[in-house]
Amino acid sequence: MGRDWFMLFLILAVSFSTPGCFDEKEEFYYSVDDSEDGTNSDSTSDVLFSITLDDQGGMDMDFSDLVVIIERDSGSHNCATTGTTGNCSVVQPLDSDDSIWEIGETLNITENGVDICSQHCILAFIVSGPEDAKIVGPTILNTT
Repeated sequence: MGRDWFMLFLILAVSFSTPGCFDEKEEFYYSVDDSEDGTNSDSTSDVLFSITLDDQGGMDMDFSDLVVIIERDSGSHNCATTGTTGNCSVVQPLDSDDSIWEIGETLNITENGVDICSQHCILAFIVSGPEDAKIVGPTILNTT
């Protein structure tokens, strides 16, 4: 009987000493909306598209973990989530918690001093989140 208790103690000790090892992987779901017709111009501050964190059993994401990259024939653009660096920016609504991308919250991906899309263009993008989980988004067609 002593050996059975020892094995039970050993199993419990191992399971308590490895917290988080058996947690489920975080999942994030989002939807994308093209900017409204007629919003793309020769300007360098157009809204390219909007992205919403959807509730499909997912969770809020730390804003610092979010990486958005726009790819186009002319090259790729890393969108800044803080500050004014980068050719594009990820813009949160004014009344939101700026440290979290919350379920149901819509972010605007905007040009930041560079004309990424004028009139009619096709954009592809990559969204990365925690633990380098990459999500390749659909190609966006922007039209006038």
